[in-house]
Amino acid sequence: MCKFYINILRLIGIRKNYEIYFNKGLNCISGPTSTGKTSILEMIDYALGAKRHKAYIEIGNSCTDVELEFVLLNEQYKIRRRLFDFTLPVKVEQWDSEENKYKYLNTFDIDNPSNSNSLSAFFIDKLGLSNVKIGNQFLSFRDIFKYSYLKQTEIDTENIMGEKDWAKNNKRKATFEVIFNIYDDMLAELKASLKEKEAELKEAKLRLEGVEEFIDNTEIGGISQYRKQKRDLENIILGLNKELEEIKSGATYSNTHVEELRKSVLLDKQMLDRGRADECEQEEYIKKLQLLLNQYQNDINKCEMILLGYKEINKYEYIVCPNCLRPLSEHQDRTVCQICGKEMSDSISDLIKIKKDMQSYKRRFTELSKHIQYEEERKKTIQKDLKRLEKIIKEKEAELNHLTEGYVNAHLEKIESLNYEVGKANRQLEEMDFSLKMLEEHERLQKLLRGMEKDIEGIRKNISILKEERSDKSDVIKMVTTEFNQLLKKFEFPKLDYGYIDETSYLPYVRNRKYNDLGSLGGVTLIVLAYYLSIMKAAISRKDSFYLMFLMIDSPRKNLGIDASQEEFRDEKIFNSIVNTFMEMDKDYKEKIQLIVVNNGYPDFLPREYIKVEFDAAGQKGLIDDIE
Repeated sequence: MCKFYINILRLIGIRKNYEIYFNKGLNCISGPTSTGKTSILEMIDYALGAKRHKAYIEIGNSCTDVELEFVLLNEQYKIRRRLFDFTLPVKVEQWDSEENKYKYLNTFDIDNPSNSNSLSAFFIDKLGLSNVKIGNQFLSFRDIFKYSYLKQTEIDTENIMGEKDWAKNNKRKATFEVIFNIYDDMLAELKASLKEKEAELKEAKLRLEGVEEFIDNTEIGGISQYRKQKRDLENIILGLNKELEEIKSGATYSNTHVEELRKSVLLDKQMLDRGRADECEQEEYIKKLQLLLNQYQNDINKCEMILLGYKEINKYEYIVCPNCLRPLSEHQDRTVCQICGKEMSDSISDLIKIKKDMQSYKRRFTELSKHIQYEEERKKTIQKDLKRLEKIIKEKEAELNHLTEGYVNAHLEKIESLNYEVGKANRQLEEMDFSLKMLEEHERLQKLLRGMEKDIEGIRKNISILKEERSDKSDVIKMVTTEFNQLLKKFEFPKLDYGYIDETSYLPYVRNRKYNDLGSLGGVTLIVLAYYLSIMKAAISRKDSFYLMFLMIDSPRKNLGIDASQEEFRDEKIFNSIVNTFMEMDKDYKEKIQLIVVNNGYPDFLPREYIKVEFDAAGQKGLIDDIE
């Protein structure tokens, strides 16, 4: 089963939305540099809980939010997260098959899973891994997702398991063990988690019972019953009004009070129209302020990068100029440039100016953030006033309807009776609107409770698997090694025709040499690709795996093909073999996996059905554009 897959990525735009649709199996994204290919993967990563995203100017100028529609363990969800404001909580909706739409589920914080209301904890709970600890830290969804996202900056990494940092290395190794169910402490921690989750479920049931008791006492009834009653009542009101119109003659009944009431309703409606226009203008104003806030953040980031770059480059003393390679006089005078010997006073004054600019941007950013909050409150006040005015108009129209126009004396008694029935039905409808909010909240709590029950069932299932047939570490390593070797052979590079995964470090070795000892970025690229794909293929055949069956790969052509720095990797046959491997995996495992691959072009033999997005083709120049 494909545990996790994406249906739609959507950037919510000021002028229009930008959508990309995905299928199970292989999905390819193609296009030249700087068209937004990589940002697609980064926006997916951000929606799934990454702490921040890059300061994309085009996205910041055009979009406010990112939405991601996805399926996790057969349940369909939608995440919405604000762009450029990394601390705001994330809204999650769940698909309601009865109403055929997404409905609000909960709001989650961007935090580590020790916060039970974090997005990471939500994902971890769904996977049945609640409260599992690795290296004295809670296992995070982000830890697992690291094995599902091969970034462009990491595809030729010589630090696959974070082995250059002891803490990161331990966590990556422990996550590898969790993914393949060979983590030693997992059984004990899942048992402890089960008790905790059962206690939480008990408390949630008590809260739900309290809401249900209130609903029973007020005799609201079930939500489906309510919807049916509301539809029936609306039809009754339509019928009564139709009958009234038929009875009334063309003559009008009027007096001073009626005329004043008509004028009052007309004025109120004009005021309502102006209020709605004000609401739209306020919304547009807030959007423009948000775009300006994004621009300030971009400016702050630029200043920080300039200051950081200055510090980094001046840590070194150069013997020769890195530009022209001519010798430089050795010196220790820090007041002159370490490269050319030029006086540094101008550079320092520039840096001081940049620092002042950055402080100014930060001050503006803070002030604008407060102003946006004020304008948001003003918008809420406008909306509140509009609701109050709508209610007043409704009451006045009901009174007008009762006094009515065009009374016919012969039918006066009938008209009064119908007006009474209409008024009574409208009052019932207002009561139903109040009940709807209570019933929808009850429905949401029920959905959360069912989700908790499923989470607990997932923990019990994982405990059962661990008790009955816990994975053997040697078997897992052997299986990953087998897949790793087969992939190296498919990549058709003879110098990498034999490899294995070390049972202690979980690192790949080729011809008895650790992958990062090869001295070849092209070779490392092929090995890293094979390593990530071998984990996916090994996980497919294991029922007890916690791998997501989802993998994003950014620029597999890096260091390969005609642009490769080393001649031995300039053979297009190597890259073609990688694409053939992707197609083969789609053919063999289409319903079990999702592969999303970004690259600057693909060979002609790749069927067009696999290319979900192709920038700079058929008039589409990039991810953010104004094409209608």
